Amino acid sequence: MTQKINLTSNQPVVHIKAYGGIIMEGHDQNEVICEIDAPQLATMVEENGHVYITVNSSCSIALPILSSIIIERGMGSIEIRNIQNKIEIEKALGNLLLKEIKEAAVEKVGGNFSVRQAAGAVTVEKVGGNLVLEDVGSFTCEKIGGSCFSKNIQGDLSLEKAGGTIKAQNIGGVMSISRMGGSFIAKDVTVGEDIRAGGAISIKNFKMGIKDLSFKAGGSINLEIGDDFEGSAFSMHSGVHQIRVAVGDDDLTIGEEYYDYQMGNTDRKVEMAGGGEISLTGISDPEEDVVGDLSEFFVFEESPFSEMIRDRVEYATRKAEVKVRAAQIRLDEMQDRLGKFRFPKISVDFEANMDHPSSERPEPPMPPVSRPAGRKGASNEERLMILKMLQDKQITVDEAEKLFNALEK
Repeated sequence: MTQKINLTSNQPVVHIKAYGGIIMEGHDQNEVICEIDAPQLATMVEENGHVYITVNSSCSIALPILSSIIIERGMGSIEIRNIQNKIEIEKALGNLLLKEIKEAAVEKVGGNFSVRQAAGAVTVEKVGGNLVLEDVGSFTCEKIGGSCFSKNIQGDLSLEKAGGTIKAQNIGGVMSISRMGGSFIAKDVTVGEDIRAGGAISIKNFKMGIKDLSFKAGGSINLEIGDDFEGSAFSMHSGVHQIRVAVGDDDLTIGEEYYDYQMGNTDRKVEMAGGGEISLTGISDPEEDVVGDLSEFFVFEESPFSEMIRDRVEYATRKAEVKVRAAQIRLDEMQDRLGKFRFPKISVDFEANMDHPSSERPEPPMPPVSRPAGRKGASNEERLMILKMLQDKQITVDEAEKLFNALEK
């Protein structure tokens, strides 16, 4: 099912609430097009340059390339591609995939987060799953639950905490990583702060973004250095008493816990402390790719949340339809009951009455009805009063039925 809104501007601000998986793509038309299974599962409204969209099932949306996107919540997976304006996302419970965008600010991602070809800055507070970056202007993240794979970042890459392994290659700016639960593997990076890794540390051809650096790992540490470290002093500590130095003309194997190695007369210091072997060598393979092909991480995958939400929406819709039918049946029964007393039926089509109000003068209020002492059952006047109150929306169908039951006792 297709729904469409024609726009007066090619730079609308699009607000989205998605209770299923959603794919959004920019196009050259000044219109928003939504493809969804059923029309009642989506609403789209335009007001003063803002477009408000709510979808209750998986769908795809085409919108102008220069749209600004604000997503308050996404209960399933989200893919956004070819949007050249700012993207703001508060929550994405499933996976989040961004392709060919300008910039993005994200608060929380419950699943995996992948970004490819982002010209500007991308920021995120928390990622529950893995993080994958390729061809991004710059990136900042506070916490990653899984692993991080990054390649070809033009600016800075800042990660505060990661639960898994971090692999990084070709970072143009400064790379700052505080702590990770797994290993750290990198090549062609500028390290901007001390690194702590629960696993191993392996870095090839890196530069120092600060004067002194400290590398601490639960496993082994292997640094492959180039000319940038000429004159540096290395302090090495191996938990298994295995230290190797193969730099320039030196090729040393030290079976000691501690060893200091001086490459010249400068005050730059590098500390290496690991639970495994410590290795300091020259660059062995300048062409080696340590990150590998990332294309498999940029395929949209529907989240289990989407199916769950869709099932719940369908269940709620069926339940509401059952309630409407039950209310109509009760009304019909009440009309049949009154028919026994040969009174004409009174219209209870509330919506029709509201749309076409009567032009006649309002009837005077009905006088109070008294019931002879000891009499049981509702009188005809009482039944008419109840139906009149129901027609005027002074009481609900359930309340009317209760009144009839009470009067019959």
